[in-house]
Amino acid sequence: MARFTCLLLLLVLSGCMLPTGKLASPDFLKETTARGQALKIAEISVKTGNIAAAIDVYQKILEKDPTDTDTLYKLGALYLQAGAAIEAIEIFERLEQETPEDSKVLMGLGRANLFLYRPAIAALYFEKSIDLDADHVAALSGFGISSDMAGRHAMARSLYLQALLLTPKDIGLKNNFALSFLMEGDYETAITHLNEIAFGDDATAVIRQNLAMAYGLKGDREAASRISGLDLDPATVENNLRYYELLRRIDDKDSIRRLLLGPRTPYAPQLEEVS
Repeated sequence: MARFTCLLLLLVLSGCMLPTGKLASPDFLKETTARGQALKIAEISVKTGNIAAAIDVYQKILEKDPTDTDTLYKLGALYLQAGAAIEAIEIFERLEQETPEDSKVLMGLGRANLFLYRPAIAALYFEKSIDLDADHVAALSGFGISSDMAGRHAMARSLYLQALLLTPKDIGLKNNFALSFLMEGDYETAITHLNEIAFGDDATAVIRQNLAMAYGLKGDREAASRISGLDLDPATVENNLRYYELLRRIDDKDSIRRLLLGPRTPYAPQLEEVS
């Protein structure tokens, strides 16, 4: 009840305020309405998976007003969502020049550079975000992923644990913590941690496939096949098992890191991005 009263008070006060400048022109009101409608169209396009249409809408809005930083950020985020990391970086770098301490922009640059497998550059942006907010969970997670990407697994796990102290139920962070052991070659520990999260109510197919990979790299083909088959068809399961066996024989940790940390595909073993 108190909340409603406060809201009502604000509405009454704002209604009593007199304009201090010129009234908005009809053209301005028309443009403002058109922009709002365009943004709604873009939002609907994103929800229905038509990323290209949404990008086109944002670009047209920016043609009319290149200083619209809110729309510019949305365009950069959409490019990143579409996997166009180079284009996203160009936009986020423009925004960074105007607002160098905007955590959203820094996170965009960090994530885009992770997508391009540039761990050192990505880490710089995540560190800047952490400098602005030591409790920034997504920045701690991103810094952890960039550390895993660079092969600094102990440091990565330390960062994941810092983030888990803030959000102890975050299954994505728990997944990343477990996979850090896998990338280091400690399959038993990775399996132990993945088993704790792979079959709960909030478990995902991705986490189960991570567990299947851990068993496959350990050499337990039967367990890898059983768990992989929970989400994948038999032909895909067999292909994955052969690939895990190849990775196990060549013992190529860099290839494993790239499989886990590279561009995402459905059901591929991978780290979870924390939002």
